[in-house]
Amino acid sequence: MKQMDRGYIFVNKSHLVSNLNYLSDLTKKELCLVVKANAYGHGIQWTVKTAEEAGISWFAVASVNEAIQVRNISKGARILLLAEPSKSQIKNVLKNEIDLTVYNEEFIDELINVEGNLNVHLKVDTGMHRIGCEPENFDKLMEKIQTSSLNLVGICTHFPTADTDEQYTQNALNLFKALISGHDTDGLLLHVDNSASSFYNSDDSFNMTRIGLAAYGTQISIKNYDHNLMPTMEIKTRISNLQKRNKGDAVSYGKSFELERDSTIATAPIGYGDGYPWNSFPDGHVLVNNKICKLIGRVTMDQILIDVTDIKVKVDDEVTVLGKSENGQHEITVTDIAQWNKTIEWEILTNMSRRLERIEIE
Repeated sequence: MKQMDRGYIFVNKSHLVSNLNYLSDLTKKELCLVVKANAYGHGIQWTVKTAEEAGISWFAVASVNEAIQVRNISKGARILLLAEPSKSQIKNVLKNEIDLTVYNEEFIDELINVEGNLNVHLKVDTGMHRIGCEPENFDKLMEKIQTSSLNLVGICTHFPTADTDEQYTQNALNLFKALISGHDTDGLLLHVDNSASSFYNSDDSFNMTRIGLAAYGTQISIKNYDHNLMPTMEIKTRISNLQKRNKGDAVSYGKSFELERDSTIATAPIGYGDGYPWNSFPDGHVLVNNKICKLIGRVTMDQILIDVTDIKVKVDDEVTVLGKSENGQHEITVTDIAQWNKTIEWEILTNMSRRLERIEIE
């Protein structure tokens, strides 16, 4: 293991490849790997390269800037922009051969007047009510695209409750299938599933699925499946300082915690400036020398404080913030950290700062 200075993110190549292979076998569909937000914090360059080696050819992003990053990494990748960009970005879309998700008639009309080869995926709103054409406008937009110079590559939607409400998801699925039933969809990519719905929607009407969180090792489906997903990220740092403090001493900002006994306090150089969330105290803990050690006092921008009174430690001992203890008896998951912070797994991963160096492990 690399000699650490501050915090490091260790990204596991074999786990990512294994997850992608497992999900491909599970869904029986082509995978489009979602790599927005720096590939869910894993590092977009590492993730795209590793996924391509595993046979992934489609990548989904949220911005033209992210799409350009993917194109610079891979000349052969298929890149799907998940929302309509501003009209000023069309030149970059053409130059970098980016597939567009479209749903507004005005924007589609703008694209029709552009010189060049543009690939589009028509998105319909089946209940998310964020982006997507209204169901009653679907036929009109399909005809407009198919009678134009635009190349219709796919039709898609997005499920808002795939991880919480299977029936609502099924209703959305039924609406989508009803809408496309009157059209010739041979040769088109039909993609509706996300990580959650992929575990229970076995409908073979669809031929591509957009995989995000599950690829990175977290299963959030409403159904409790046994699965073979493995976490692709670990976060580790080190003990940088040790101090003895007396019962009643207050530690960290705001005097939010007073020691209930004479204690040994370790400092570890990772904080909310690195993406480790501020609200991890008071429920959070880390792993040191195969032991669970509670956070004490507020998380600061660059450091956390840990109660190590009951274990033998020294400066430079490893601190596991996310991942398993060395003996495998304890584990801190993304879900654990999310629960401490009353948030979701996606926010924890995507907030991990670029200040943390990404290091590949096998």
